[in-house]
Amino acid sequence: MILVWAAELVLFALVVAGILAERPLPLGATAAAGVAVVAVLRWVPSLRRALASGFAAHRAAALAGGGALALALPFALSASPYWTFVATLALLYVTIGQGLNLQIGTAGVLNLAGAAFAGLGGYTVGLLTVSAGWPSWLALPVGPLVAVAVGTLLFVPILKTRGHYLALVTIAFVFIFNILMNNLEFTGGPQGIKNIPTLRVFGWAFTTRPTLFGVTLPAHANFYFAALAMAALTTAVIRRLHDSWLGLALNTVRDDEIAAKCCGISLTRAKLTAFSIGNLFIGLGGGFYAVMVGFVSPPDFDFGYSLIMLSVIIIGGVDSIPGVVLGALLLLPLPERFRFLHEYRLLLYGIVIVLMLLYRPRGLWPAAVRRYR
Repeated sequence: MILVWAAELVLFALVVAGILAERPLPLGATAAAGVAVVAVLRWVPSLRRALASGFAAHRAAALAGGGALALALPFALSASPYWTFVATLALLYVTIGQGLNLQIGTAGVLNLAGAAFAGLGGYTVGLLTVSAGWPSWLALPVGPLVAVAVGTLLFVPILKTRGHYLALVTIAFVFIFNILMNNLEFTGGPQGIKNIPTLRVFGWAFTTRPTLFGVTLPAHANFYFAALAMAALTTAVIRRLHDSWLGLALNTVRDDEIAAKCCGISLTRAKLTAFSIGNLFIGLGGGFYAVMVGFVSPPDFDFGYSLIMLSVIIIGGVDSIPGVVLGALLLLPLPERFRFLHEYRLLLYGIVIVLMLLYRPRGLWPAAVRRYR
């Protein structure tokens, strides 16, 4: 157990050092330390086996240690509000990625309209708070429900298409959503919805800088802790669903629809269930983004962001719940670290996806084989 915690602490120190290093020398030293750690794990099989067995034997302790370090991250980044915001975005993509992974990875229902469903959640929260005067905490749960309702209507053409045609239907929905948000007057048009009220919990505004254990944190730390709780709850729910009879039925539908029918599984009900649950979490992430940023506009939910959501799943591992967490935590902060390549971001995402599909098609953290006792 001590070895597991020590490994997590070393990884945490490398991540924080890589985030905070701004000058070439500290950044190079951090990169060299990371390469050294990888080399040690590569060339010392006994240590690698010890870590693998330790994490397997002390899974609860590993999760507790990881949770404690995740809670400590805003303290380590207290001098950098920007990186606290980036970490919060990564956690939002964990929530969105888990919902999308249930659709694509578990059920095999291809959805390239993730940005549109996140936009439905964000625009719903914006309209209810700014136009209707709802409090943010009440409008936030409504956004995911709207995403589920619209997804149910979109499911009619989805049910009648397969393969590439299904992908085209979802891609078309992203562009339809973007065009509507740009042209409808009540959504603000190209300028979007501004001045979305922030979250308030028991009178505490999330734009207020919190002071914990004598350390004054950036205001985004409030959203970070909320996003961390949301991502942890989403991951736990998706894990329970994946390990249940529903997850097994969805895997059967994904792998062989004829076999699923022979087992008495309703393909329509199974796919609609996966599509609705996935859109619920995607819409929740979009709604939380709206109250965090205080502004939504059509460019925030264009097709490029659907590709980023899909990249999270492919890089982490299709149908792999921990893989989605790993993919989101890698894919969001790393491009921000190399901000000078911002214009080539989508190109780099495409290159990474192609390389992953060629050389590691199951992702960085492949889905484990189902085992039954």
